[in-house]
Amino acid sequence: MAELLTLARPYAKAAFAYASEQNATDAWSSALNLLSAAVQDEAFSAFLTRPELTPAEQVSLFAKVLGEDQTAAVSNFLTLLAENSRLVLLPEISAEYEQLKSQNNNTVDVVIESAFPMTSVQEQLLAHALEKKFEAAVNVTVEVKPELIAGVVIRAGDQVIDDSALNKLEKMRTRLLA
Repeated sequence: MAELLTLARPYAKAAFAYASEQNATDAWSSALNLLSAAVQDEAFSAFLTRPELTPAEQVSLFAKVLGEDQTAAVSNFLTLLAENSRLVLLPEISAEYEQLKSQNNNTVDVVIESAFPMTSVQEQLLAHALEKKFEAAVNVTVEVKPELIAGVVIRAGDQVIDDSALNKLEKMRTRLLA
């Protein structure tokens, strides 16, 4: 996964820089999300990676997926990816692009995994604390994961704060076995 992200990062940065210059960050965001979803579809991905398809034919497949959202710039971007056999990176490129977009807007997307459903007051308190920590506006998404037993796992970009009972038990097990 880290290798894919390393390969995807320069493409995402280039796409974001271009989209920012053209005041088209939202359009590029929706196009990259759609392209990412297409690549993650098993049937589409299997068809796309057939060895007899040329890069131009691969790009034309994506043009059908995008429909009216296809622009010359997105087409050129896809051509570059296809010629370098990097179309499989589209999900990572899209994720990195969204992260760059959030940084530019001074917002942070945070996923809170909780063992139990959180009340709105708890969410607000945690969101406020995270806004102070990250010095940015926070978009919070809460996921209930009973397997954590108790506590929370907070994911913000590549930062993870794991205060779950499952993590603490795993650390204790590791210490006992050492």
